[in-house]
Amino acid sequence: MVEKAGSVDDRRLTVALTFDFDAESYWIGTAKMDFPAAVSRGTYGATEGVPRILKLLSKYDLPATFFIPGYTADRHPDVVRSIADAGHEIGHHGYLHEPPNLLTPEEEREMIERGIEALKRVVGKRPRGYRSPSGELSKATYSLLTEYGFEYDSSQFGADRPYWVEDKGVRTNIVEIPIAVELTDSCHFMFLFHPIVLPGLSAPSKVEEIWRGDFDGAYEEGGNGCYLLTMHPQIIGRYHRLQMVERLICHMLEHDGVWFAQMGEIAEDFRKREGAR
Repeated sequence: MVEKAGSVDDRRLTVALTFDFDAESYWIGTAKMDFPAAVSRGTYGATEGVPRILKLLSKYDLPATFFIPGYTADRHPDVVRSIADAGHEIGHHGYLHEPPNLLTPEEEREMIERGIEALKRVVGKRPRGYRSPSGELSKATYSLLTEYGFEYDSSQFGADRPYWVEDKGVRTNIVEIPIAVELTDSCHFMFLFHPIVLPGLSAPSKVEEIWRGDFDGAYEEGGNGCYLLTMHPQIIGRYHRLQMVERLICHMLEHDGVWFAQMGEIAEDFRKREGAR
């Protein structure tokens, strides 16, 4: 295992490597493209992307968090179990990659329950954290996450470090571990021509410049920052893109005081520092 910073005082920056293992669920659930060629793009994440990512993480003995829709767990149980067996954390990511902001509260409740049940069925334990499948939340999401005992969320964009979620002006006991559009692979690489046009297909050198620059800035600033990458096996799992990720990992490992952590660990650390209710 990569050595963590010796103490909180030694820690300059937290790094979270996260992967949204959507597989076919994005194409069927969000894009509404239940056609063989489109769906096979998601299958690529299961057959090629995840094994390649697990090999890279094992090479450097790095922890990661995978957010997985329940449908993916039901369709690819052996692949999902291989992630858990490698010691990586598994978080909730809907059931069929449903956009929560387009659901009724009853539909969102069903989505949360089905996702929990599928992950428990496949890996034997319920998820501690949640990430919205669509990058957006409904007005009922946080009350539901509180009801179902989630410890953290990773769907907002409001800071470069964790913070408490506020719901309708009231602080909850959910820790937000925020993401960033610029640090998400789909925003740079994903190609689509339906239901919307996304040109994607950026050169990895361009994305490497952005991701490395953000890491360097966060490291220089310090102050309990959290550098979080959001990646998708069907996208980042291509050879040329994972080569870029490996170069970035090597760059980060050259820096002292960097703590590579799973999302649940980051939430626990925040609670210790800030005090849970």
